[in-house]
Amino acid sequence: MTKPTWKKLIHELRSRTNEFYVNRLAPENLLVTSWRLVLFIVVLAVLVVYSSHKVDQKVIRINKLKVELKDLRSRHIDMRTTLMTLSKTTNVAEEVKMSGLLYSSDAPYKIKIED
Repeated sequence: MTKPTWKKLIHELRSRTNEFYVNRLAPENLLVTSWRLVLFIVVLAVLVVYSSHKVDQKVIRINKLKVELKDLRSRHIDMRTTLMTLSKTTNVAEEVKMSGLLYSSDAPYKIKIED
């Protein structure tokens, strides 16, 4: 019995691989017999791409909204601080002093209306 050479082994491996591919994996009528499976796989691939695209769009929108929310919170705090300073009694008194209004020397009193 002679020892097989590398060329013979590679040739045998190629021919068996080719035979396996032609006979089992890619027969001529594979597409005809399993067109439903192929169509299902294509539809699934399209759905995966579409959903991935939608998720990316939503992530981008969420990030934009987070930035806008931070900006609006900052503006809210600034406006609240400004309002608190402007509504202090001393600031209000100084602003109305220019128009001639002064503090009343009498304490305010409640008017009660009975039904």
